[in-house]
Amino acid sequence: MIRALPILFILMLISVSCLAADLQFCAGQTSCAGKNPRIKHIQILQQNGVRARWSPDGSLLVFDRKNSNGYFQVYRMTAAGQDVRGLTENRDGLPQRSNGNAIFHPSGKWVVFVSEENHHFMDNARWTGDPGIGLFSNLWATDLEGSQFWPLTHIPVKQTMGDGIPTYATVNPLFSDDGHWLVWTERFANGRKGSWRLWRLKIAEFVLDNGHPTLKNEKVLFASKKGNFVTAMGFLSPTELVLAGNLDGQHEYGMDQYVYNLTTHQVKNLTQTPEYWEEGSSVTPDHKIIYMSNIDSIYHFDTSNPSGIKQAMTREYYVMDADGGHKERLTYFNDVSASESVGKRVQAVACDVSPDGRYLAATLGVDEETGSERVALQLKIVRIEFDPPFTVMKP
Repeated sequence: MIRALPILFILMLISVSCLAADLQFCAGQTSCAGKNPRIKHIQILQQNGVRARWSPDGSLLVFDRKNSNGYFQVYRMTAAGQDVRGLTENRDGLPQRSNGNAIFHPSGKWVVFVSEENHHFMDNARWTGDPGIGLFSNLWATDLEGSQFWPLTHIPVKQTMGDGIPTYATVNPLFSDDGHWLVWTERFANGRKGSWRLWRLKIAEFVLDNGHPTLKNEKVLFASKKGNFVTAMGFLSPTELVLAGNLDGQHEYGMDQYVYNLTTHQVKNLTQTPEYWEEGSSVTPDHKIIYMSNIDSIYHFDTSNPSGIKQAMTREYYVMDADGGHKERLTYFNDVSASESVGKRVQAVACDVSPDGRYLAATLGVDEETGSERVALQLKIVRIEFDPPFTVMKP
């Protein structure tokens, strides 16, 4: 039965395991300044966690983590990584498999997240609902205490091998700045064998019905004509959306950063590096784009290698202007001469810039292996402080 799904997702399971070893910087410390002089401070917020995102006022973060039962759940914490509270674990009113990939509504009143259906094809395999993969998952909303839950989407859920339903997935919810629009990424068709299959962007209006969150006028926003994978990273303006994907037909691990104009429907490639993987980006208050890339890695991803995603890899964070200009490396986690080096291979993953542009909530995947392949990444959440911040300065 496992062979019925693309091998990519099986391998992605391997890449998101969370182990217990602690991350340390600066010869045993838990915080450090960065090699780039703009990075004033790097602090570990969670030794086990992923996909942290800021509240609109910058006082809270939501994140998810994989627990001992093999499922992910959503939590919230303070901006300093304290007062961790569960929002989905052991709660009535929603599925109790994996929940995660959460984001605050711009009003600060709601949290939207990805939730795996309780019953589906291959539901004995716990990796399928990993919120970064999102197979058999829908979008849900909750309040800040996790006291009530409301389903937002209703994808067809495959139950058996021969039922004719494609394996749908839902990941990466994203709000417009005014909170009116909700954008997300959907796997909607099986597509070419051996690929990541077919993905597109959906959009709907986020409204309240008798005080309860719901969606209306759901529709397809974008699907690539040449590539098979696309995901939305952030709103650059009310009419411009930052995308990551293989929109020029390159391999998925050569995906670039793009800007999509919602009015003209024009797409601009900002990075144009089809041999390197650029994703996991966030838009700063002064309209710059922070993103992850393996462009300076000593490891080159070999698309013909049968080991696939298990190949050794390192990635760092970079920043560029909204038009793709003035690219600058921000972190040096894989540079042994840098203060933030941890002495192990590190992959920069998802990130989110705080509303004031001073902090980056970043996920780091730490590779315990030393050979040409890896077995697991330990996923950690760190807070990177910028000085000066990425914000619009008043005259």
